[in-house]
Amino acid sequence: MSTLRAGGRWIRADLLARRGQAALTVLAVAGIVAALIAAATLLEDGTNPWRSLFAQTNGAHVWLYTTQDPPPVDKLRRIDGVIDAAGPYRTAPITVVQNGKKDPAGLRAMPAAQVAVAHPVINEGRWLDSGQPDGVVVERSFAGALRLRVGSQFTAIALTGERYTLFVRGIADSAEQGFYPEWTPGLVWVLPEMLDRIEPSGRLSEYVTGLRLADPEATQVVSQRVVVMMEDQQDQEQPRADVSTPPDRVQGADADVPQAADPLQRVYNWRQVRAAMELDNRLLGTLLALFGVVGLVAAVLALANAAGGRVLGQLRDLATLKSMGFTSLQIALLLVVEHGTLGLVGTGIGALAGWVATAAVLGTTSVAAVPVVAIVGGT
Repeated sequence: MSTLRAGGRWIRADLLARRGQAALTVLAVAGIVAALIAAATLLEDGTNPWRSLFAQTNGAHVWLYTTQDPPPVDKLRRIDGVIDAAGPYRTAPITVVQNGKKDPAGLRAMPAAQVAVAHPVINEGRWLDSGQPDGVVVERSFAGALRLRVGSQFTAIALTGERYTLFVRGIADSAEQGFYPEWTPGLVWVLPEMLDRIEPSGRLSEYVTGLRLADPEATQVVSQRVVVMMEDQQDQEQPRADVSTPPDRVQGADADVPQAADPLQRVYNWRQVRAAMELDNRLLGTLLALFGVVGLVAAVLALANAAGGRVLGQLRDLATLKSMGFTSLQIALLLVVEHGTLGLVGTGIGALAGWVATAAVLGTTSVAAVPVVAIVGGT
């Protein structure tokens, strides 16, 4: 016990005698940890922008496209595993003409008031306003591909061939679909009344509905339930043969029973959107990963240099400890405890500083927990 107490007093006395060196060691560790957390967050945000966008937009996990009438949202909400829904929003295909180029796009009708689930996040400009019915909001990657800016105007050609001039009121991010042109068509949000002018016929439209789930891993099961529910609804709405029809009038199973077109066109989930977004950032991810590896090597060298410098400055004290009866193992243990304590303090300060800095710049939803924990644990 006396040896333990003596070792504790020596560590405390050494730290008080070398306050400057101890503070520099803590600051060095804190700076390295904060830099690594910032690099890891930038890497995560650059290579996987979907996660941040999904959190900011309160996105939906499953999206379904239907034709004919809007899908029964009340029934969709009652599907086991669904906690909320977005839409349905009417969508019509158009062709955007800009700088002599023609690009496919989908006009999505959305209200002027922001919705709760899967709401686009304005990057530039403003959201839709009923005071400017011809003002639209363009998805950011689509706007970049067409070189559209806030205040720009472009021509929209409807399927009927009619041309309309629309003005870019805002540019927004969305986790609903991947980046253009990997994911087509481009996405343009308009007011419902403007979409009614451009495409008054519902025959050429689709209805888009998003489902937010309690468990993101249950997308496959929920998608299957959606398909079954839509098929059951179609069977209920499909007209049936008159039971009074004589048997000789029925030539086949479909003779007197008209078959309705399948209203469910396609279903996709968040995994497909995330994969599409990742394809757009491979080069950026490679560069950030390279810088991260270089930073990690530099961190190891800096920590080793700081610890080595302190040990060299303690050689006389170590000799004194040996004369007091401390063994080599006990001295090594004292050094590990002393420098380990400094490292833990520096790691804690660096983790907090790195998290606060990245959260202030990118937002709290952009700070991934796994890289932060891995860096803190590894340090």
